[in-house]
Amino acid sequence: MKKDGQIIIIEDDQDDGEILKEVIDDLGYDNEVIILPDSTLVMEFLKKAEVAPFLIFSDINMPKMSGYELRDLVLADPDLHDKTVPYIFFSTASDPETIKTAYKKAAQGFFTKITDYDEYKSVVKKIIEYWKAAKVPDKD
Repeated sequence: MKKDGQIIIIEDDQDDGEILKEVIDDLGYDNEVIILPDSTLVMEFLKKAEVAPFLIFSDINMPKMSGYELRDLVLADPDLHDKTVPYIFFSTASDPETIKTAYKKAAQGFFTKITDYDEYKSVVKKIIEYWKAAKVPDKD
């Protein structure tokens, strides 16, 4: 994980992706924020040499490939797995089975999408600050 690396938002709903980006921008972090609306293109993007993500925020319910399926692909890829990039699920679903499945996929967090902007900002700030302070293994 590169703490000044990109924050990747995997979200098929354009409005939801833009709101999360706006929240991160409003918090004043220098990390580049990238929205990927098509989950089937994420693996190719993450494998680019110039991509060194800090965090991944992923929706679960997406067409073509779910967030769960995508997470499985990331975990199965040794190069991506070794990058130690926190994978956070944001979803409208909040039933116990959905949450349990997310953590079975080795997610580093599960959060329900929040409609109150200030509360959303507070939650995102806590997530980012936690991972900025966390110690993780270096790949080098």
